[in-house]
Amino acid sequence: MIVKEREPSNQLEMLQILDRRGDLLNPQTNTIRNRVKGFEGECQFDELLKKLKCECLIVNDLTLKISGQTCQIDSLLITSKGVILYEVKNYEGQFVCTEDKLKVLSTNKEISNPVHQLNRTTNLFRQLMEEQHANFTLQSYIVFINEAFTLYNAPVDSPLILPTMLDYHMKKLTNERRALNKSHYTFAETLKQLNQTDLSFYSFPEYDWSGLEKGAFCRECETALEKPVGRICECSQCGFKEVTTDVIKRQINEYLLLFPEKKLTTNEVYDWIGKLFSKKSIRSVLKKNFELKGQSTGCYYE
Repeated sequence: MIVKEREPSNQLEMLQILDRRGDLLNPQTNTIRNRVKGFEGECQFDELLKKLKCECLIVNDLTLKISGQTCQIDSLLITSKGVILYEVKNYEGQFVCTEDKLKVLSTNKEISNPVHQLNRTTNLFRQLMEEQHANFTLQSYIVFINEAFTLYNAPVDSPLILPTMLDYHMKKLTNERRALNKSHYTFAETLKQLNQTDLSFYSFPEYDWSGLEKGAFCRECETALEKPVGRICECSQCGFKEVTTDVIKRQINEYLLLFPEKKLTTNEVYDWIGKLFSKKSIRSVLKKNFELKGQSTGCYYE
């Protein structure tokens, strides 16, 4: 049973828009793509948890404040045996574990050791369990979800679940046949209520209007669309067809997400969409989906 679903946050959607439209510096671009890739890996792990046959509760994507500190948990599983925390990594390529460090094999570049972060999260969560009088056993693992990931010299007793170990781990969980009790369900609901929605701590790449590509993009392959013929937009890259009004509405939503402080006007949207569509078409979509405010040249939509 899924107690809390994983949903793309506004922050992730903004990152995807910036990746598509952005003219950002390489470090920022890499950050965006890493976060998007990380979310894709978490969703892939979600699908594995959904297939479990044992009685369990799944709480996804938790952000908790514990003892004044913030910790994030990718996936949390409650079974009759206790609580399991999962940190999911979508790394790709060959890595080596040496002296408690993780390095890219080809470049010898050192990356943050996920075990350190896992230990911190585990210790904080144990404090939370004590505060909530949740007397369950606690385990925690780092899951490397990508099949193209290889790790050399991994310690045998480490909390790492490599791609080749995932199938065995899931089968082991499925073999648990005991039922959950009321305390398991109560704790799961408590965690859901404690989840933090204020993500003010979240770091975000800088961007502005001038640095973003104007235009409309295919919903399927994200290729820039060309000027439509009639009421249908067809992607020249993948052939996907979409009604023009739906394309316009998607681009308006992107504009609102990136620039909530700007007024929503026909002219602003016309420029944002790269003047692909007529102002008449844009105005029609705005009137249908938003409320007109103001008068004459100063009017806008909300």
